[in-house]
Amino acid sequence: MKTPPILLKLVHKCAAKPSPNFNKTASRKDDGGFTLLEVLVIALIIGIFSSIAAPSWQGFINRQRVRTVNDRVLQSLRLAQSEAKRTKSDRVVTLNRLVDPPTATIKTDPAQNPPLQTVTFDAGGEIKPGQVKLSVASCPNNNCTAATQLTFNYNGVVDPNNLNNPELPFVVTVSTVNGGAKQCAIVETIIGGMRTDEGEFNAVTGQGCPVIP
Repeated sequence: MKTPPILLKLVHKCAAKPSPNFNKTASRKDDGGFTLLEVLVIALIIGIFSSIAAPSWQGFINRQRVRTVNDRVLQSLRLAQSEAKRTKSDRVVTLNRLVDPPTATIKTDPAQNPPLQTVTFDAGGEIKPGQVKLSVASCPNNNCTAATQLTFNYNGVVDPNNLNNPELPFVVTVSTVNGGAKQCAIVETIIGGMRTDEGEFNAVTGQGCPVIP
């Protein structure tokens, strides 16, 4: 039986017609992945951005560490003052900057052992040895001499008649070991008024942390 001519023409047309998805499939295969040059360019861009961002990120981390420790120093001083008022007895705060991380002890008198409380300025283990340091001084008229402790009497007052008390302001400065970020907690009045500050001391504005030798 002969195949009708019209049917033969239709079969030839279907056989010759390309698949409509052929070009798209081929294109997708050609476009898959990256060339070596593209990968190198991306790696170069990532490296440039990393080199720019790394110092800024490290500076931010250092400032956070210093702020955390400085806040804890201020809290320790205020705790000693409030406990002196509450118990109607002296509270002696001793800052130990020679251990790493530094510490503070709170006692009823300097000879008490063990102390009532010891505070380690390590933010619960987040701050490691060698990352921050303390400087403690008596800084009247911004002339600083080394000091280690301060006593609040039963009224929470820094008694000037107590021979163990240094002249005010009593300054505890927290800084990074490499001398970058700096903040300080300052006890500046006899009644125990406290504040915080940051940065280097500015003689014009009176702001900043006194320079402790």
